[in-house]
Formats: sequence, C-alpha cells, structure tokens
Amino acid sequence: MAQSKTQNHASILQAARAEFLERGFQDTSMRTIARLSGVTLSNIYNYFRDKDTLFRAVLQPLLDAFEDLLARHNSDYYLTTDVYSMKSYQEHMLNEFMRLPQHFRAELRLLLFHAAGSSLEHFRDDFCERQTREGIRYIRLMKERYPDRVTGDVSPFFLRTVSSLWLTVMGEIVRHDELSEADIERFLSEYLAFGTAGWKALLGL
Repeated sequence: MAQSKTQNHASILQAARAEFLERGFQDTSMRTIARLSGVTLSNIYNYFRDKDTLFRAVLQPLLDAFEDLLARHNSDYYLTTDVYSMKSYQEHMLNEFMRLPQHFRAELRLLLFHAAGSSLEHFRDDFCERQTREGIRYIRLMKERYPDRVTGDVSPFFLRTVSSLWLTVMGEIVRHDELSEADIERFLSEYLAFGTAGWKALLGL
C-alpha cells in the first residue's frame, strides 16, 4: 500500500534527520535519504525544494525553541535589577537554558558544528549580531529604569563576545556525550553564577 503524503513527509524527515546527524549537511546525499525513506528522489522534491530546505526543516523545532528562548530572555521579565540578586530569577533562567540541551542535544551539535554549506552555516554570527543589538537595548532600558543604580557602560564588542560565549557554552555541552543531566545543570549553574557576578560589576550594581 502506498504511503500517504503525510507519511511520506514524515518518512523523509526521519531519514534526513538520521543522515544529517551522522554525516552533517555537506556529506549527506539526497539519494541516500530517498533510499532510506522509501520515497523516490523525484518525489522528495515535491515536498522539499532542495537539500537546504530539508535541512532547515529538520532543524526547525530547534530554531523555534531558540526563538522562544530568546523572546523570553529578552522580555521585560528580566528587565529588573532583581535578576542579579533574587534566587527565583536564577532558577528560572537555569530552567530555560536547560531546555535546549535536554530536548535538542543532537540537533544543537548539528547546527553548531556540521551546518557548513547550508544557509545556517552563519548561524553563530547572525545570533551574535542579533543579541548584540538586544544587549544594547537592554542596557539602555535598564539605565532609563534605574538611572541612579545602573551606572556602568558596556561596549558593543563585549556584548557580541558574550553572545558568542553563550553559544560556546552550548557547544561544549553537546560535544561531551558523557555529561549527565545533573552535570549539565551544575555546569549551567556555575556559568550563571559567574555571569551574574560579572554583570553586576559591569553595570555598577
């Protein structure tokens, strides 16, 4: 019995995910995906325009999770000096950061280390540029909200470097398969404690 369009779509994505995770974008063959999915190569192109479109479809849940995380992290919820002193904020941030390696460990490794040749190969640079702009906005709003408390100034290049560091942190987590969930939680707790102390000093709090 022939598969339905929904089944074909799911079979292609499943086969593509396995191949991309094993071989990366550049070394993955659409012919191999066709063979593994049971969908002819010509028919695959009825669902996905090209290999890059398929690659992005495989990573879309992770990309959506990134967008969701960034939207929450850049929201007014964190636009308070309480972020640097209240335990509840630190726990909330830790739980948010934990979601990516918990649910997308393999996909993060693919995105950060094996996306060369795809439209996502510059994800790190794009992310850093975006977060630099958000960092500049955040500091401006904090100074407006707390003119007598937030007295420090931070360079755009430092903000960009910190954004790159955050991706490096995620990259280190997903490169080490031996890390347990408890190990990751401890590591991220240490990273947040380190970062919180640094931001307090930089902002003059």
